Amino acid sequence: MLVLVGGWLVDRFNRRLLFCLTPILVGVASVLHAAAPSWPWLIPGLCVNMLSMSIAAPIFFSMTSDIAPRDRRAAFFGYQAMAFSVCGIVGPLLGGFFFEHIGYRWFLVAGAALAFTASYLRYLIKDPRESPDWVPEGGRQTVSAAGRGQAGRRGLLGDFWANLGVFLAWARRTPGIVVFIILINIPSISGKLIESYFSVYMNEAALVTPAALGILFAISGAVAIPSNLVGGRLADRIGRRVAVSAAWILSGLWVFVLTLAGGYRAFMVMFVLDGLIHGGLFPSVDAWNADLCPSRHRGTFVGMLRLVGMIIALPAPILGAWLWGTVGPTILLWTVAGISGFTGLLLYRFGPTGIPADDGEVARR
Repeated sequence: MLVLVGGWLVDRFNRRLLFCLTPILVGVASVLHAAAPSWPWLIPGLCVNMLSMSIAAPIFFSMTSDIAPRDRRAAFFGYQAMAFSVCGIVGPLLGGFFFEHIGYRWFLVAGAALAFTASYLRYLIKDPRESPDWVPEGGRQTVSAAGRGQAGRRGLLGDFWANLGVFLAWARRTPGIVVFIILINIPSISGKLIESYFSVYMNEAALVTPAALGILFAISGAVAIPSNLVGGRLADRIGRRVAVSAAWILSGLWVFVLTLAGGYRAFMVMFVLDGLIHGGLFPSVDAWNADLCPSRHRGTFVGMLRLVGMIIALPAPILGAWLWGTVGPTILLWTVAGISGFTGLLLYRFGPTGIPADDGEVARR
């Protein structure tokens, strides 16, 4: 439910302030962890951090979607993914060095200082929604005077449910959106299986040590950086449905071929391909989401996507344990490959390509 709350906050309040708030919450959580005398005292910091995470995904998605022109949106998401990839390589290296030399408490304090600095830098980013001349995709939303009075009286909880109701009403009358939300989340099963069992498979079945696996992931991340730039532009040219479908089909094929590879050099080649596939094609997933949803619903849309994904992925760990124990680890990865590839085919066949429905005039009730 927290992911829906985060999406509602993004849709109903100033996005730039929320964009600045998320690193502040991370900084506060780091300070609470640094000051914690024992493990029970870590819980408040974890709760604050969870609140930050519930806002972070919809706010990043919504801000990037609003700033990027529609015909270059995948490229912008590629730039964003490239920045995350750079941080994913540099951050662990620097973090490990400082953690070892200054201790974990001062390490957390330093992390809080970085988070507070990030909050200030985010404040400098212009939000197009703040311009009086900005017209959101799907047209302006007008609210009657009676509706505004109702909004003022119902409070935050009532406004949350009202906002969710408006979103669901929009989704019901927009062709293909409900099917899209379900289809795009089917790979969350694969994601949970990979998250829970991939490292164990590489260590026990492929005989790749954790340190060597870390190098492979670093190779994939490094390749993904230039791929983000090229892939985003490619997705803008060939279309979202083709790019997203190809991403999942190639991702499934990659997992299947990985189970046939042997030797560290072969794994290095496979992880180079992984960086090309994920870096080059997966920014188009966010671009497609943004294309299908008008600006006023994007936060709630991401919250709904994440909630449905969590529900669909709930049985994944149990399924993984059963496959591993009764059939074998290779079959588990073949299942992941099949789910990803089949999802790609379904998205290509049934994925919507139309313009999202306009809300028109909305009276808050």
